[in-house]
Amino acid sequence: MSEFLAYIETGEKRYRERFGLDFEQFAAGQKFKHRPGLTLSQQDSRDECLDTINAQMLHFDEQFAAHTEWKRCLMDSTLTTKVVMGMTWKTFAKRVKLLGFDEITLTKPVFGGDTLYAESEILEKADAAGKARAGRLKVRTVGLNQKGEVVAKLVYGLLVARAGQDDYTRHNY
Repeated sequence: MSEFLAYIETGEKRYRERFGLDFEQFAAGQKFKHRPGLTLSQQDSRDECLDTINAQMLHFDEQFAAHTEWKRCLMDSTLTTKVVMGMTWKTFAKRVKLLGFDEITLTKPVFGGDTLYAESEILEKADAAGKARAGRLKVRTVGLNQKGEVVAKLVYGLLVARAGQDDYTRHNY
């Protein structure tokens, strides 16, 4: 057994980083804080707008934004959603498949210069019908800004590999 919890021993004095928990390690009610946070810039939002062909002036025109209720440019909502979801990768690195979203709620605006953090709660854990090598989780992930305010809430399903099923490419899930 490895003396390092975050590493798997692969040989004498040789280790590989371990990312993600096995399906069996999850339980309903568990809560995870995902770190590090990520500080977003206005340029990040502009780049996302270009990538998604989003021409909403509220995301890149300060003069236009000054006349809105927020008085400044907002982060593109797809960027906020992607960043919050992406922060969960270390915990859910053994995710085999994203089964779909039940809810995507953006509760507060995000601005250039805000730092986002993510926290997840396991809502449900169940066997996945016909999937012996993986199980199903229902997860709620919230995105928080640097003030601790919830800016996004995502509820979704995941298929997560069971222990010993690390080689996803050789198995049909």
